[in-house]
Amino acid sequence: MIFKILKLFILISIIWFLSEFFANSEGETNINWMGWGIQIPTDRFILILLLFSFFLIFVDRIWLAFLNLPKSALRRYEDKNNRKVEQKLIKAFLLASHGENVSAAKEASLVAKNTKDKNLGKLLIRHLDIINNINKNDGDKKELAQKYFQQLTNESATAFVGHLGLMQQAILDNSDPNIIIEEGERALKFEPKSKQILEVLFNSYTLKGDIKTSLTYLNKLKNFNFISNEIYRKIVSNLNYLLALENIDNGNKRLAVNNLKEALRQKPDNIMASIKLSQTITGIGSKSSSIKQLENTFLLTSHPDVLDTLAKKWDDNTPGLRVAKSIKLLGKKSSPEIQNDLKIEVACFAIRENIWGEAEKILSEIPEEKLTNKAFQALADIENSKNNSDKVKEYLGKAANATEGFNYFCSSCGNKNLKWELYCSNCKSLSTIDWMKGNDSKKLDSVFLPSSNSVIENKLLGNL
Repeated sequence: MIFKILKLFILISIIWFLSEFFANSEGETNINWMGWGIQIPTDRFILILLLFSFFLIFVDRIWLAFLNLPKSALRRYEDKNNRKVEQKLIKAFLLASHGENVSAAKEASLVAKNTKDKNLGKLLIRHLDIINNINKNDGDKKELAQKYFQQLTNESATAFVGHLGLMQQAILDNSDPNIIIEEGERALKFEPKSKQILEVLFNSYTLKGDIKTSLTYLNKLKNFNFISNEIYRKIVSNLNYLLALENIDNGNKRLAVNNLKEALRQKPDNIMASIKLSQTITGIGSKSSSIKQLENTFLLTSHPDVLDTLAKKWDDNTPGLRVAKSIKLLGKKSSPEIQNDLKIEVACFAIRENIWGEAEKILSEIPEEKLTNKAFQALADIENSKNNSDKVKEYLGKAANATEGFNYFCSSCGNKNLKWELYCSNCKSLSTIDWMKGNDSKKLDSVFLPSSNSVIENKLLGNL
């Protein structure tokens, strides 16, 4: 705006300067044309030329505007059409990002006739047809989808979508995991930060048993902030434990020890890793370090297997000494929330060692409302040693109605698995089984699963 005003000011200044120059200059101009002649003052002649020039410019602008009228109308139509295409494609993108793949394809197909590239418009229509039929068990439809996705891989602009579709189809068809991995890795070359691809590859390699490679993809998920730190530490701890078992089978104990230490560094209460490390580590000071590690794990978990392994490491010959050392553990620092559970477990250990008096004494220190089903069963065992059948029945009845103590529960579905496994046998969630109380099993967040397509994730994890 300022530039236009400046141009106008300069133009007016030039006209004024020329007018003043010729007005103050004496002289006449003779014009002879085809026998006609005219003689006028020079200043008037210049003024006439300027006015005629302005007239020609004005007529030229009107003529250009008339000629550009169709183009302007077409441009306004294209702008309106482009806005419509943008709105539909943005809506399709938002729907797809929330897992509404079919609705996204429908929205995109609505502007198929409005795209400048007609081949792209045909692609949108065909894509909708494929999406509507991809989950059907029709052999012809599957073959059609296969050819369609294969065709998409031929163009760099659509290659990622093509390989993504082939990967998803392989999952739905329960194909060889190697096919899923192959298509996933091809897709990843075009979109290295694709959350869905990274999750599928991580799960596929885990299901395949290639723990080392699955750890690589897990680290990528963590680096791109696709997984929380808490969940990452839990999964990486479990995978390092499994990798240690693999290294032990291959005779590489040194690597196994490193894996187990990493598992415990990421998750200090990893019960299986703690027990296996105490059985694997050798060398000077290994016994004392194992005992210290097992004591810390027991104080964090109150797990009976940890206490039994610890008792073997103490290497005491008499039950009384072993029970005495286990009772000393109760004096060490632990979480207030687990102190009663520690007492219950030490009491159960004393029962296994036939030290009934100490067991009864420890359990008597716990308020009855804090006793779990395991504690009442322990009291029933104590009364059974006294041949007190009435008390046995009473405690067994209370055990049936008491709260559940520590056990292996799934933090995703709450299922009681009884033993640790990488996948929950009920909901197939990854790394959600942990040693916890039954009433706490649903307080934890579920470990991530591929969330872009529930059918695909169920198929992938259903291959267990």
